[in-house]
Amino acid sequence: MHRMKKLILLFLLLIISQEVLSQAIEKKIYVYFDTFSKETYSYEVGNGKIRKKKVYIKEFKKNGNIIFYIGKEMLSLDKKEIDTCRVEYLKNIKISDFNTLKKDVNKINSLYPYKVFPNLYLVEKVNDSVIVKYKVKWEYYIE
Repeated sequence: MHRMKKLILLFLLLIISQEVLSQAIEKKIYVYFDTFSKETYSYEVGNGKIRKKKVYIKEFKKNGNIIFYIGKEMLSLDKKEIDTCRVEYLKNIKISDFNTLKKDVNKINSLYPYKVFPNLYLVEKVNDSVIVKYKVKWEYYIE
């Protein structure tokens, strides 16, 4: 009986350590969030009416959460993880193309995009010398 407990404990320890290790080595994906962009896209609201909306939208919620929209995609601040860096930090990271990420999501798991990219960061240039990195969760996919 004592031997069985040790075996179960060892098995649980192995599973937990594997999970922690896999999370630690998962690649961080960075996407540029252009707050100052005037770029828009068109969408139908019904009755054949077409409206335009900004591609990059940032909304502050009463609970302190921040919701980001890139086109029709919604991303929310994950665990309130925000980091301010000097703009030179951009030289050390690779900025991914959001449209390419959307294609990957469509192929892999369009219902749960956050499972495809669990370590997704939006990078927003605040001014000429400062950027802000937000760890975000790709909430759902709006068509």
